[in-house]
Amino acid sequence: MKKLFILLFALAAVITVGGCRSGAPRPGLLVGVDANYSLEMERDGAEWKWDGRETDLFRGMAARGVGGFRVRLWTDDSGPHGRAAAARLIGRALAAGMEPYPVIFLSDDWADMLKQPLPSAWRGLSFAERKAAVEEYSREAVAALRKAGLRGHLYEIGNEIDFGICGEYPEDEAGKNPAALSEYYWPRSAELIKAAQAGVLKADPEARFMLHIAHWWDSDFCEAFFRFMLGRGVRVDYAGLSYFPSSGIGGSREMEQFGKLVSRLAAAIDRPVVVAETAYPSTADFSGQFSGWKDQAPGYPLTPDGQHRWLADFLSFCAAHPAIHAVYYWSPEWFGEGMWKAFALFDPEGEARPAWKAVSGFSR
Repeated sequence: MKKLFILLFALAAVITVGGCRSGAPRPGLLVGVDANYSLEMERDGAEWKWDGRETDLFRGMAARGVGGFRVRLWTDDSGPHGRAAAARLIGRALAAGMEPYPVIFLSDDWADMLKQPLPSAWRGLSFAERKAAVEEYSREAVAALRKAGLRGHLYEIGNEIDFGICGEYPEDEAGKNPAALSEYYWPRSAELIKAAQAGVLKADPEARFMLHIAHWWDSDFCEAFFRFMLGRGVRVDYAGLSYFPSSGIGGSREMEQFGKLVSRLAAAIDRPVVVAETAYPSTADFSGQFSGWKDQAPGYPLTPDGQHRWLADFLSFCAAHPAIHAVYYWSPEWFGEGMWKAFALFDPEGEARPAWKAVSGFSR
């Protein structure tokens, strides 16, 4: 009954949304991963296994239907996610048959909905000087990655940039609403994003762009953000959203509610949607930064089988939704004890969990 309801809802979405600006009907849902810890884990001796047999992670994922790879890029080239690491990930993904795309964070460390730090190298610059630095950095970074083998043309500018980007971020919670953000942080963010896009286009004239936010529970916020950016002349070819239903944020745990948001957003801005980050836990036994993300989605217990069924149903749901172009599972490779062990698609010994069976057959 649950699967029937999902399919009926998706059919209603087809009727409601129609096509998006991207034009021709999709040949199928692109299923990808964000597996940026993989190289560090390999160096530390990690082994990934399917049915007890050790397998190259990249080729193993590709063999099970993964077609896309989201590559993290920080401005600190000496760190774990600088250009050299990104180039290596791109090479491994391409060799396995996956299509990588870079996420240009415009930060030298983590940046997301809770923070958007200014890179240390750009502190002290005027805003005009920072825009120029962003443009030149984006040009150089993309040119280097293309020289290293990048052949796709999709670029995500920033990561979960709901409230701002590259040092533009309201510390006061009262300022984190569309009306307040439209006064200062979104206009400045739009200028920085346009500078980054200008730099990317110099290195890749065929570039297409995604902006990615995390308000998967708030249709009004999502529509306001993307309308604002489009109104300021920012290129938006894809609207990216995070979706973590077990987090309990906003009370949104049902994929049908998420589908309604996607339908409304796609109709409002006439752009396809990418689920840039998603994951679901296989156990409630985990601690750390995400220890509160244990809200069970109705019908999907926090067990390996529940994780498998949730991922299978979510991919089916997205494949049937006309506005959803792609889905990227966040950090399936990260296994062991700690904060992400429940969400990984491998158990703490590196053995593949049943959820991998849900991936095959969706990726084009």
